[in-house]
Amino acid sequence: MSSNPFWSVILPTYQRERVLCETIDHLLALSYPNFELLVIDQTPKHEIETEQFLRAHAEKNPSGFRWHSIQKPNLPHARNVGARLAAGDFLLYCDDDIIPPPGLIEMHLQCLEQPGIGAATGGFFQERKGLSGRPRPCEVFQNGRVNDYWDHEVAKGTTDSLRGGNMSMPRRLVFEAGLFDEAYIGNAYREETDFSLRILHLGYQIAFDPAAAVVHLGHPTGGSRASKAKDESRYLFEFHHNIAYFFAKNFRQRYLPYFLQREMAWFVKERSNFRGRPQLAFSSLQGVWRGYLAGLRKRRSLPS
Repeated sequence: MSSNPFWSVILPTYQRERVLCETIDHLLALSYPNFELLVIDQTPKHEIETEQFLRAHAEKNPSGFRWHSIQKPNLPHARNVGARLAAGDFLLYCDDDIIPPPGLIEMHLQCLEQPGIGAATGGFFQERKGLSGRPRPCEVFQNGRVNDYWDHEVAKGTTDSLRGGNMSMPRRLVFEAGLFDEAYIGNAYREETDFSLRILHLGYQIAFDPAAAVVHLGHPTGGSRASKAKDESRYLFEFHHNIAYFFAKNFRQRYLPYFLQREMAWFVKERSNFRGRPQLAFSSLQGVWRGYLAGLRKRRSLPS
């Protein structure tokens, strides 16, 4: 492997303005000497200042900064477009509202150089929530349960899932694993875990380095929050559609009762949010169960 192989940093974005520009400035300041930044833009129309910013960077540095607009707002689709357009041998996917450390690419490269490692992921600090704990690995069980980062000891090692806003892999692996599944909709919840399971099935391991951490700003507008702000019932439909689709696609049907019981427990836990608002509670519950049914049915309708 070359000492400084060429990387493509892929930045899918949707309805982000100032925070997108700030994230781009942070990424262009990374210390690695040999990379391009590829912005995959799903925003129909930007504010004038943002468009001027993007256009100026693309004109000033066409070999190191590319701005590509797509019509279809779908995160897995944006990831796949980025992989197809990328000139790098290695890909680093980031969110559009983060602050990365200067040496982020170098830390990912160290992970990928380890024997048996196919992909790598790093820490993800939620700044807006004020969390003081460090990010932790993810474990996926055979019954479909997923324990995310907060359920395990902090340690450098391996994990069952990538974190979509801070993950890397050789470009060839994206195609070897069959690309990201564009059947995930809205916030595309679990799309990176779905992709990760296919990497594991190919016999690779996924490295986790908590030191390769980005600060996730959790910007209140744009991104996956755009649909929630516009229509909460629709957001719940999309969210639970993705959960059900992920389960139906990757796990045995005999665990379905357990899955449904667990998901219903989630709604019961959230019921306090609907006190005094029965109409919202009904429409939200309807969105949840419509999402489950749509996700389960979609899996049956797709070719195996």
